[in-house]
Amino acid sequence: MVKFNPRPNRRNFIAGVGATLGAIALRGGAVDAASGAQFTHGVASGDPLNDRVIIWTRAIPGSGKNEDVKGKWEIAPDRSFGAVASSGEFSTNQDRDYTIKVDAGGLKPGTPYFYRFIIDGKASPIGRMRTLPVGGVEKLRFGVVSCSNYPQGYFNVYREVAERDLDAVIHLGDYIYEYADGIYSNPDIVAKGRKVKPDHEIVKLEDYRMRYGLYRSDPDLQAAHQKHAFINVWDDHEIANDTWKEGAENHNTGEGPFGVRRSAAIQAFYEWLPIRENDIKLEGRIYRTFEFGDLASLIMMDTRLIGRDKQFSYPDDLPFRKIPFDFSNPDAPVALLTKDAFAKANKAAIKDIQVPFDLSKSQPTPITDWNTIKSLDPQNLPAGFSYIPDADKFRKDVLGDKNRSILGAQQETWLKTELKRSKDSGKPWQILGQQLLMGKINVPKIADEDIDTEKSKYLTTQQIGFFKILEQLNWPLNLDAWDGYDACRDRVFKDIKENANNALVIAGDTHNAWAFDLADKDGDAVAVEFATPGVSSPGLEQYLPVDAEKIEAALTNKNDELKYVNAKDRGWMELTLTPESAVSNWHYVSTVLEQSYDVTNGPTLTTRVGRHRIE
Repeated sequence: MVKFNPRPNRRNFIAGVGATLGAIALRGGAVDAASGAQFTHGVASGDPLNDRVIIWTRAIPGSGKNEDVKGKWEIAPDRSFGAVASSGEFSTNQDRDYTIKVDAGGLKPGTPYFYRFIIDGKASPIGRMRTLPVGGVEKLRFGVVSCSNYPQGYFNVYREVAERDLDAVIHLGDYIYEYADGIYSNPDIVAKGRKVKPDHEIVKLEDYRMRYGLYRSDPDLQAAHQKHAFINVWDDHEIANDTWKEGAENHNTGEGPFGVRRSAAIQAFYEWLPIRENDIKLEGRIYRTFEFGDLASLIMMDTRLIGRDKQFSYPDDLPFRKIPFDFSNPDAPVALLTKDAFAKANKAAIKDIQVPFDLSKSQPTPITDWNTIKSLDPQNLPAGFSYIPDADKFRKDVLGDKNRSILGAQQETWLKTELKRSKDSGKPWQILGQQLLMGKINVPKIADEDIDTEKSKYLTTQQIGFFKILEQLNWPLNLDAWDGYDACRDRVFKDIKENANNALVIAGDTHNAWAFDLADKDGDAVAVEFATPGVSSPGLEQYLPVDAEKIEAALTNKNDELKYVNAKDRGWMELTLTPESAVSNWHYVSTVLEQSYDVTNGPTLTTRVGRHRIE
């Protein structure tokens, strides 16, 4: 257990920066009034290769005017920069929001370096990173993080990650959140000053730039970037909640064309994060592979934006049981409840009608009296009445749609190729870095007495009742994850079996820690999945009004592939690879509501080469 004390308060803003720059200058950070260019948001590195790395900073002109900022960058094997290994010049302006990003080459493989930026003799903070190794590699260690929500809590997790000995940090998305002030925030934290800017939902380029600037002003996030190279992918909140390739749940027509918002979000993401820009047309192709010598291929996927078909939701897409009625007499249609009655009826007059069922009897009984059906309000059915999902149709025609993809056809083909290329090169590990749980999670069974409806922040009593029906049907908990793209998952599992040596899936998104044995529809072991908890976003304990320990037990009892879940703590995951094994360790902070906290260690889970299962 580690005890950490509060860090000093951020410096107050000192007046004197030219009014011409305004919000562009600040972006959430503190700026000195001293003359000369100002480095406003620390430094960062990312997307390391064996001979190069992206280095990043942001600098505004000291004049306070919208004019170009020019300077030089340096990379050296020592902090004194006595022997510069690589250097060059840069220029930036308001077109890039004064961010500076350099693809710095000429470096040696597997080597730690320091880097800095210099403008008119004034140096930025010094960052450090490590290039990727080539040849024989005996050990790798990654930090894995996701889901950092500024108004939900302090970034204590980033502070801890900064101090760890890591080869790189893998960020699996939800680096920022798009919501307006007071939406999906913790009022106790907001009262302490962690309030979003701008205060409205971010939609336009300037909005996204301001939100990134706010997040990147956080000293703990700056510390993590300064100490380690990041490998990033986005999830949905970098654009809008529940994003898919043509829209998002949290986007409406009043907010303009989704494509315009999407492009603005991508541009700000590229500007503010140390990621290599593979497409200049802002198409959003961020899936890419990193090779760590002869030990592992890190295959970073995009399960959110580039090719995802629209996710299903139970309220919108769940089919309900229907009964055929004979409308030969439109004023008195008759329910056809037997095969014989159906065969004798006038086929041209038959219509399938969604009817409620009486659940108060020993068996659900359909309501077939037409006058009664017409008199019922579907939103306010009598006690004991309910519509019943059509389980067979949902499994076969909805979830079973073989044309749906969470990746898109082009990325599916690319993934297959990358797996095979890695396998053929002899690497023991193929790591699939992606956003969403691939493991199967059905709705857990929870006793009525364990549900405290008074504590529920997000679920109504009616929704809780609906979840009970889903549990009885053994249906998935989250259709936004891979569970909503079953056919695509089957294809990926087939590709893994045929084209990978040892696949290891890592995931974020849920704000909780998970571990799965992944099996295909025949029950064959395919891979192992480890998922990281959130940095500050609330988890299952906030959504389900049930004690976390009971949630964990219910989930584990319901889902055979699930081997570990933590339903209550924020934290991060560390993944250690050797030629023989992959080991996951989880670490948790005791609170994100204070800057004084404890760190506790979760379990250590291991999978060995050739096993495809957790020990």
